[in-house]
Amino acid sequence: MNWSRTSRRCASRAFVLTATLAAALAAPGLLSSVAEAAAPTGSPTSRCPSLPQIAGPLQSWETVTALPTPRVHLAATTGCDGRIYAIGGQAAETGAGGGAPGSPTGTPTATPGPTASPTTPTSPTTTPTSPTAPASPTQSPAPTGTPGSSATTTSTVGPASLTRKPLAGPLGPSTDDPTTSPTTDLPTATLTGSPGASPTGSPTTPGTPTGTGSPTSPPGVAPLTPVGTVQVYDPRKNAWTDAPDLPTARTHLAAATDLDGRIYAIGGRSGSSNQPTDIVEVYTPSSGSWSTGKPLPSAMGDPSAARGTDGRIYVLDAKTLAIYDPGSDSWSTAGAPPSGNRAPVLTALPDGRILAAGGIGAGGGSAARAATDVFAYTPGSKAAEKGSWAQMSDLPDGVAGAAGATGPDGRVYIIGGRDSAGNVTGAVQVYTPKDDRWAAGPTSSPSTRAGHAAATGGDGRVYVLGGTSSSGKTLNTVAALSK
Repeated sequence: MNWSRTSRRCASRAFVLTATLAAALAAPGLLSSVAEAAAPTGSPTSRCPSLPQIAGPLQSWETVTALPTPRVHLAATTGCDGRIYAIGGQAAETGAGGGAPGSPTGTPTATPGPTASPTTPTSPTTTPTSPTAPASPTQSPAPTGTPGSSATTTSTVGPASLTRKPLAGPLGPSTDDPTTSPTTDLPTATLTGSPGASPTGSPTTPGTPTGTGSPTSPPGVAPLTPVGTVQVYDPRKNAWTDAPDLPTARTHLAAATDLDGRIYAIGGRSGSSNQPTDIVEVYTPSSGSWSTGKPLPSAMGDPSAARGTDGRIYVLDAKTLAIYDPGSDSWSTAGAPPSGNRAPVLTALPDGRILAAGGIGAGGGSAARAATDVFAYTPGSKAAEKGSWAQMSDLPDGVAGAAGATGPDGRVYIIGGRDSAGNVTGAVQVYTPKDDRWAAGPTSSPSTRAGHAAATGGDGRVYVLGGTSSSGKTLNTVAALSK
């Protein structure tokens, strides 16, 4: 036997095996599931890996396991482990809240943290839902949707064809004024009394925004109160677990995740009279504990938040853009968009800009509206330099109380909300940043909600959580939009 030739042959095979294994380890998702390999977009120095690359657009809805606690005006953000955190909001007074951490909620419980494994989960449910076909290029997305034929394309709406919607009725005073009671996205009831007082007016016809304060609950529905409930959805297991409650129960808050995986619960309204607050509380998944963060520069009753590609957290209300730098634990401020809209959808674009879309139009009283305005903020090149806002193509349909997220394809998905008549809509409006164009997305029953939250999970799907239905019912349903 020629030992020299045999040795050379073995060495060659070993080299090929080593090279193949190295290539497999380098290929995302080749040796692990997509959910395990994917999490919110980060930077080379962050602990958050990038989302899976999907060409898009996302076109198919399906329902997934429901929230254990029905909630409206909650916040959502995706952790670096790809799980979605549903934080705070409003729930029915009886039985509201998630209970002590680890207590039964109808879903598995676990010690919080990225490595926590739930106990025996409830049977996950995933029900595919066929979306209706998108509108034609000159039409706005349908305001409400029912299951229909599957959509295969989206219709492009160019800047020249975008039009503003007529003004809605009065939407109430600014919710950042501590002397006023909070409003809904587009109020549908009237009341009298001081802040925090029980509503005494009767509900108006749904879809007619005439209120100036907290709405009465629909008949048979328990009054809503701020909660500190925190529940975590794992896309890999299609199951929810409990996390420790917020130290300060809040509604209308915002949430974001920094590049180290810490979860920020920002601003909103707290207390019996739902006063705007500057509170920031920070959750560390590895320790499963909340801590007090640096307060906002000023109280924000209707904040929207997004983490930029620069790692900073951007928080917007009608008056101020507050910018948090986790590295220095400090806030700086810039001006809000010229529109002054309240509670717009705020998302981070892949090119580093921050997009603000829709919201409740400025002016108060009869001048308020479901806004179509869209602005993009370009951050300054250095922390000490101010950025600037630029107006982009308007939303085809004005919406307030909508939610949205940037998908794995780089497009922004604005989902649901209330239209200019105050009606809950299922419209999905899809923005492509590179050409500043809007398209009609897949309208369907799961997207018909307002006062909900949205986030892109580690599996690359855009999720909508909770909110309120057209009838005023507080929802626990969760749906996912995918390719």
